[in-house]
Amino acid sequence: MSRSIEGSTLERSSAGNRVSAGLQTTAEHFRMLVENMKDYAIIILDTDGRVASWNPGSETILGYRSSEIIGQHFSRFFPSEEVQRGKPEMELKVATTEGRSEDEGWRIKKDGARFWSNEVITALRDQGGTLCGFGKVMRDLTERKRAEEKATLQAREILEISTPVIQIWDGVLMAPLIGTLDSERTQKLMEGLLERIVQTNSAVALLDVTGVPTIDTRTAQHLAEMTTAVRLLGAQAVLTGVRPAIAQTLAHLGVDLGEITTRSTLAAGFRVALNLLNLQVVSGNGSR
Repeated sequence: MSRSIEGSTLERSSAGNRVSAGLQTTAEHFRMLVENMKDYAIIILDTDGRVASWNPGSETILGYRSSEIIGQHFSRFFPSEEVQRGKPEMELKVATTEGRSEDEGWRIKKDGARFWSNEVITALRDQGGTLCGFGKVMRDLTERKRAEEKATLQAREILEISTPVIQIWDGVLMAPLIGTLDSERTQKLMEGLLERIVQTNSAVALLDVTGVPTIDTRTAQHLAEMTTAVRLLGAQAVLTGVRPAIAQTLAHLGVDLGEITTRSTLAAGFRVALNLLNLQVVSGNGSR
């Protein structure tokens, strides 16, 4: 009987040792993972937001050695204007209340350089639910941010040149519309068109929609806004390139285009413009 009890005890002890060894191995693997993640700053903060520990990736991204930053408040990673607005404290408050806080924004390295960071702060609680600190994970996404800004700038530049306002005759302007007319593009076009009307003292503006694939309610409203603005400057707007499909769509939508004149082709619209200016095209032999 005693031998059986001793055997059972040895088996439990052996199993316990295996579990303990397994946990130690898992902990060691986790430590190795954290230390070898160079693209991520993994920072442990105490309940007040002071740095308690961090991984080598934090030093790579932020530039501080552990001896320089341990015990310092994590607010030193934020621009001064964010600190003044209480952004660091707000992030901890949100993480405490909701369990986590996520944000993207400019942060500061040791040398004062700014970088665009994606960061997540997670509240760390014990089994009893008591707050023990915070885990903060940061990633430097400056290259992505710069690429997005460059793409936005290029898109804006393309937008500005995609709808030129052309003077095709003394007193006649033409704006060829191509693609979809959203609010931003309509505003840019309207500003450019109105400026050119004033600069050239033009009396007629041809808005050619040949390159617009479809017209929905919003697009039609944008066109109505442009024609109204043109009339307020004392000029006349003529909508050209109105295909049968577009005409049916406009009729179906019931959008009021006001007193705007429409023509199916740019050439027909140009003839309207000449008539409005009391001009006639005369051939070389004098015929009209």
